[in-house]
Amino acid sequence: MSIRDGEDLPDPTTVSAGELGRILRDLAGIADELIVPVLTEELRLAQYRRVANLGEWITKTADSLHYDLDRQVNPDDGFADD
Repeated sequence: MSIRDGEDLPDPTTVSAGELGRILRDLAGIADELIVPVLTEELRLAQYRRVANLGEWITKTADSLHYDLDRQVNPDDGFADD
C-alpha cells in the first residue's frame, strides 16, 4: 500500500524518519503521473490536491522531526518549549 493507492498519511507529529522517506519515494510516482497526459480533468484536479496535501504534511513532518532531533542534540539550549 502507498499514498498513491489512497493510504492515509500518518500523524506528522509521530511519524518516523523511515516513514517520511517511504512517502517521499511514493511522491516520485505521483510526479510520474503528472508528467503523462491524463484521461480527465477531474483526475488532474485530484492529483493537484494530493500534491498540495502532501506538501503540507511533509512540511509538518519535517518540522516535527527537526524539532525532536534538535531537542536530543541540544537539550540545554532552552528552545524545547518554543
